Amino acid sequence: MTSIQSAPHARGAAGGAARLPVVDALRGLALLGILLVNMTLFKSAPSIEHLAATAIDGPWDRAAAVLVKVLGEGKFIGLFSLLFGFGVATLAARRASYLRRLAALGAIGAAHLVLVWFGDILTTYALVGLVLLAFVGRRPRTLLATALGILGALSTVAVIGLGLLGLRATTGSSALVAAERDITAADATEAARLTALYRTGGWLDLVRERAETPGGLLFGLAFSLVVLSMMLLGVYAARTGLFTGDPAHRPRLRRLARVGIGAGLPLNLLVVVVQSAGGFFVVAGQILLMALAAPLLTVGLAAAGVMLYERRRAPWLEAAGRLALTNYLLQSVVFTTVYYSYGFGLYGRVGAATGAALAVVLYLAQLAASRWWLARFGAGPVERLLRRATYGGRR
Repeated sequence: MTSIQSAPHARGAAGGAARLPVVDALRGLALLGILLVNMTLFKSAPSIEHLAATAIDGPWDRAAAVLVKVLGEGKFIGLFSLLFGFGVATLAARRASYLRRLAALGAIGAAHLVLVWFGDILTTYALVGLVLLAFVGRRPRTLLATALGILGALSTVAVIGLGLLGLRATTGSSALVAAERDITAADATEAARLTALYRTGGWLDLVRERAETPGGLLFGLAFSLVVLSMMLLGVYAARTGLFTGDPAHRPRLRRLARVGIGAGLPLNLLVVVVQSAGGFFVVAGQILLMALAAPLLTVGLAAAGVMLYERRRAPWLEAAGRLALTNYLLQSVVFTTVYYSYGFGLYGRVGAATGAALAVVLYLAQLAASRWWLARFGAGPVERLLRRATYGGRR
């Protein structure tokens, strides 16, 4: 579940700042990760059980689910959050424009949430963006300390929770076992209800369900502190010039890549192992993933991506990144049509491996279509709408 913001670093969009193509390229790459992760939610009902990738039936589907969990889940919502913070670092100084942009983003997200897909994250970005406004004028060191403090506190909660769960075997807590059993049963019942609804209900039935039970918004808000932390890191990167290609930043980028990938990959693998225990281990493991394992790998991949881009530009990724908001929404439209009852009705009938393959096919099509569209129209349709809402007829 994720989102996307068109960078305001085009000339004239943020007080004359020059657009950084590397940021567009990172957005373009992240679109694939976003789609692979969201595919799980497009094709079947969310459940606690399936947060544990090893619980997926079938060797190919299980392998695909583990790969997405380790390399994708939490990393690309984190990357887009980071890039959101990077993009608004200068725009937020123009408070009125920034607030209009957030209002427009929230309106687009609300329409997406109710009319198309429950997994929208744009509304969460709009709400967290309001909180971000209180931080953008702070010193870079303060931004970094705040972000790391939030993530550190959440990681500590996750580790303590896992430790307490580990003691269950020695304490023999029957109350905890009973609570796990009850929650798992309720979760399975809800997943069955949603599967039946999305297989047989009409479009208006699904709209009513999403309007009455905005589960995606609640999930996004549950991890709003993580989103805020990554946005703060993005503002920090913008304020320190970390992505500008300045040779002085290369040693820091190398360290971030080594530490982020070197520590992040093992931690994400550890989450898979922890969640394979089932029950409350799945929930505690998910907090550890979102607060520590995923942010570490996100930062490492972002740093590595910037260094690779310095060696070789990626115009296909840049084009997709410049149309990131349009591409994100289009992914929802395409795959809700593929899976929901008013389309091809494949909800709950497609495995993780097939879903990943379909995601790659659409992503490749979006890469080609984005270059074609930009060559003829210069901006994406939703990006143009967002810009007009932000600046009126002046841009």
